Amino acid sequence: MRNASAVLLALASVVAFAAPASAADQQTVQADLNGDGRLDRVVAETVPGNPEEQLLVATVRGIRLTARTELYSYIGVQPMQVVDLNGEGSDEVLVLESAGANTDRFSVWGLFGGLRPVTNPDGSKLALWMGGGASAHSRFGCETVDGARRLVTVSALPTDWETMVFSGERVTYSVADGVATETSRTPITGPRTAPEFQADPLTCA
Repeated sequence: MRNASAVLLALASVVAFAAPASAADQQTVQADLNGDGRLDRVVAETVPGNPEEQLLVATVRGIRLTARTELYSYIGVQPMQVVDLNGEGSDEVLVLESAGANTDRFSVWGLFGGLRPVTNPDGSKLALWMGGGASAHSRFGCETVDGARRLVTVSALPTDWETMVFSGERVTYSVADGVATETSRTPITGPRTAPEFQADPLTCA
């Protein structure tokens, strides 16, 4: 249900935090939001007169759904990545909301009684981080646990600057009906090149 252009857009969104990009007013991606085997058009575009918001528009079986979310970035609206956080066949889209000097923040949107973000159990919007520079390590991706796809996040800080040893946590989540519920939390320590520090958004495609 994903085509080559979607994969290219996925790659573009992953590297957006690492390389400057020109400002854009609109980005489009195709995703199967309702899992019916048909690709739906999803557009992210700037909001005239409000540089701190972006408008998301999804057209599903001819029905237009809209939502607004943050846009804290000097690089404009960025390409979205198509993901399926639980591997059950209904896509979501990964949206860049904030691009910093070293760290980017993303949200995930899908059809959950409308065009809505994936949330934490308390109803707050789930935030995913990528980057960190030399002073932090933030990653996210997906992995298979007991035959089921799980969202995984990694966050760590340096504890020894001479050896560049980092300490932090690797957390996995089960995503169902637009809610990400924590399923495990594992302390991690070591160089950030170690396997337990790795996570890649492309593994959620």
